[in-house]
Amino acid sequence: MDILDSAFLHIFYSSLMASVLILLVLSIKKVFNYRLGARFHHVLWILVLIRLLMPVAFESPFSILNLFDGRAQTLSNSQAINVISNGQENESRFFQNSHPATEKNIGEAVKTEVNAYSYFLKVFSRIWLTGAFFLVLFSCAVKIKFKRRTKVFKRVTDPEIQSLVKQCSQKVKIKESIPVYMDAYFKSPCISGVIHPGIYLPEDISSRVGQHELKHILLHELAHYKRKDLFYGFLATLAALIHWFNPLVWLAAKKMRADREIACDACVMEMLGEKERVSYGTTIIHLASLYANGHKQLNLAGFYETNSQLKRRISMIKIFKKGSYRISVVAIICCMIIGAVMLTDAVSTGDEMNNNISTIKEKLVLIDPGHGGDDPGAVYPLEATDADAALVKEKDLNLEISLMLYDMLKKSGIRVEMTRYEDLALGLADRVEMANRLDASLFISIHNNAAPDSSVDGTLTIFNPAKDYVSYGITGERTAQLLHEEMVRELETTDGGVRKMSNSKILSNTKMPSAIAEVAHITNESDRQKLMNEDFRKKAAQALHDGVIKVLYEMEA
Repeated sequence: MDILDSAFLHIFYSSLMASVLILLVLSIKKVFNYRLGARFHHVLWILVLIRLLMPVAFESPFSILNLFDGRAQTLSNSQAINVISNGQENESRFFQNSHPATEKNIGEAVKTEVNAYSYFLKVFSRIWLTGAFFLVLFSCAVKIKFKRRTKVFKRVTDPEIQSLVKQCSQKVKIKESIPVYMDAYFKSPCISGVIHPGIYLPEDISSRVGQHELKHILLHELAHYKRKDLFYGFLATLAALIHWFNPLVWLAAKKMRADREIACDACVMEMLGEKERVSYGTTIIHLASLYANGHKQLNLAGFYETNSQLKRRISMIKIFKKGSYRISVVAIICCMIIGAVMLTDAVSTGDEMNNNISTIKEKLVLIDPGHGGDDPGAVYPLEATDADAALVKEKDLNLEISLMLYDMLKKSGIRVEMTRYEDLALGLADRVEMANRLDASLFISIHNNAAPDSSVDGTLTIFNPAKDYVSYGITGERTAQLLHEEMVRELETTDGGVRKMSNSKILSNTKMPSAIAEVAHITNESDRQKLMNEDFRKKAAQALHDGVIKVLYEMEA
């Protein structure tokens, strides 16, 4: 699975979760409507934007995904949304005792199905990218065209209007000097620009509205700037461009824009006071009769939007009371609850793994204790010419840790085999042949390291970056990472990192996800003393057990 496919799956998942949140917000607005403050209506849509644009989601015990079983929880992790392929596992589960010819035919059918899923994923991800590219291109073209027009706009020089702008800026408590332009291009007043904002007025507005109404208009546009509405408008545009395939996102952007105007009205009336609410409402009605709104861009914030929203804005103005613009403690708590439930992922726990072990117990894990027989592997001391005289032999440590891991996986209900159960010689080709013949879901080779420099210590895990395990739903790097994280956490050894190795015969020739786990360094005094301790070896086996379980769950996802 390439980066584009993974990105599309993450975006698709985010869009699904955001759709649930959008429907929830629409339901809340429908039920409570006028009982909710105008500002709270707008804040609810900001939560939707966060859900649409957040790159990752943190785990929380309050997440709605905790209501689902282990599979749903695994899917909630964006790193684990490799949902298109577990064909090899299905083949192993249902047809492991079939006749060889039948098994071959079934395997080809499963592989065909997996390839079909991969094909459709690639097609849809590229359709999404193409659509997003052209929408971004169109949006940029509109913006560039607008910017070019602004170069010929006339900046207001009328001292009365300039004085009024200054008064309004002081009332809104804005220190920045925001320029005001007039041009026939604009059909109604608006403000534009996230970084360098400007207020744009129709060329004939001075002759069509009075000073009092112009004050309302300027206060409204400056309130948009004060409330960061232009920034939220930009985020809404960005969300719509990324999630262009989801009609609910476009609906949310439209609803957010309407609620933004009502919240801005409430902000202005909070400054003006209840006595001027009728006058302010009259200004809105008068502007609606004078100008038709021709600005449909999401990055413009206008004084007058559409006739369909006019009635609701007037109704909200009628019921406005001083202080209603402020967000109450109850509203803040509601937002926190919605955020905790909808903006987070499910918590993965060991108990959940045990409860759902049946979903992965049919996968076969092959453990390979490195070296054996006349191949002792690394020895201590390094200069020992006779392996039998060496104080520590890697092959013995590898076998003991592997046998412990074997027993732990068996107790957990996992199908598991070993390439050797005793001290016997086994060639690399034999290990590879066994893994491929058994059609294992995971191959893990257990080793301990050595280095001429005795100060070198720690744990490292190796994978082959050239291998593609798309049909297993997990990469070699991800496999190594999951195993490595558990070992370093449990053993508290130096983190040697997850490393690439392209010339390993075992990693290159095994068909399934494979990794080499180097538990510790025999040649380092501290590591060696740990390896001589049985509890440490048990910890190593337990860490590998937990890592294997995580790998299998990610495959199952």
